[in-house]
Order: sequence, then structure tokens, then C-alpha cells
Amino acid sequence: MTNLKALGEDEILGLTIIGEARGELIQGQVAVGSVIRNRVNHNKTIYQTECLKPKQFSCWNADDPNYPMLIELADKLLNGQYITDRYLTQCMYVAAGIVGDEILDNTHGAQYYMTTSLYNSPNKPNWAVNVKSARTIGNQIFFNL
Repeated sequence: MTNLKALGEDEILGLTIIGEARGELIQGQVAVGSVIRNRVNHNKTIYQTECLKPKQFSCWNADDPNYPMLIELADKLLNGQYITDRYLTQCMYVAAGIVGDEILDNTHGAQYYMTTSLYNSPNKPNWAVNVKSARTIGNQIFFNL
């Protein structure tokens, strides 16, 4: 079993970004990282805690199609293997900038997001009904409740 908590702050954040936003342009990846940093700051926790909270980031759900890939990448990181995947390299770069507070928040303080298609569908989750200050970046919408 992979010990995800043994990963560094930027590594767990980078994996979460690749699991949640690898298909997005870098602005979307920054936005996902910013949401997580906003939660870390608001809840006074650490990145591992926020990223791995149950049912918060679907990529870490065992039944999510991204989960096996993330576990494989985590194992490689933990074993010191060099990863040449360009998407992961970019997400790790973004994560380091987010953790180091060197990248600005392009979500204006958002703590939540979902795909625009889910947000605009009749199946929008009940918890997302009272959205305040929504901002669309790429294929996702970022907001507060």
C-alpha cells in the first residue's frame, strides 16, 4: 500500500492537480492548485490533509479512473524514479509555485469547483446550489458557497 502521506507537500498537490486538471491549460491547473491552497489557508491544515480528504477530490476516490495512475506515479516518486511525463512535470511545477506562494490565485479566493457541464446540468449537486462569485477557467467553474 502506498504511503501517500510520505510524499512532500508539492508532490501530493502535483498529483492532485494532474488527477483533477491534466486536460486543462496551465491556467486551469493553477486554478485547481489555488482552490486547494485556499482550503489549506482557510482550514489551517496541510496539503496532504486537504488533498486526501474523503470525497473532496474525485481523483483520490478508489473507484475513480485516475486513481490507479496516481498511485503508480506516487510509487515512482516515493522510490526516487525519474518521471518524464510532461503533464506531470508541468503540474509539479505549478504545485511548487502554489506551495511556495509564488503563483497568484486566479480564482479570487474560490474554495470549490466543478466542471462547467456538471454545474450547468440538472444533476448539479445540492451542495452547489447557493454559489457566490463564480468564475469560469477552462472547462471548470470556480466558486464559493
